[in-house]
Amino acid sequence: MEKTVEKKRIFTGKLINLNADRVILDSGRKSVREYVQHPGAVAAIPFISKDSIILVRQYRYPVSQELLEIPAGTIEEGESPEETMARELKEEIGYEPEKLTNLGWFYPSPGYTDEKIYLFKASELKPYESEKEEGIEVVEIPYKKALRMIDNGEIRDGKTIIALLSCRF
Repeated sequence: MEKTVEKKRIFTGKLINLNADRVILDSGRKSVREYVQHPGAVAAIPFISKDSIILVRQYRYPVSQELLEIPAGTIEEGESPEETMARELKEEIGYEPEKLTNLGWFYPSPGYTDEKIYLFKASELKPYESEKEEGIEVVEIPYKKALRMIDNGEIRDGKTIIALLSCRF
């Protein structure tokens, strides 16, 4: 187990913080651990019917391409994961979930971030009038087709792959 001897914030951003902490390893050797602090996120598979889901297509700047994903968003201070997920579904796809089923959570990249993503299955969706987020295309597809899209490389987003595979029926 590493022992932290100094915590150092080197960047404070709107969404993330970057830290460079000094640690002592079990061997006694000193090292630095750079990592991104993130408030956490949520993601859900919205089932519009028993066999059909909604995905969103949006441009992701860090990878310079559009990705097909499940709706997701960052947890805001004071929100529970369930509250965040309900808000994000309204904003991104224009539906309010009557039922959110917890599918668990995971660390997407624990080698450099403490981010935790909570996964849900959203069902019994009711239309919700809201202004949808700019740059997001809503795509309704059969659930089984989405699974095939993982196999053929059309879906490459990690949280989407994990959620879709966690929700097989």
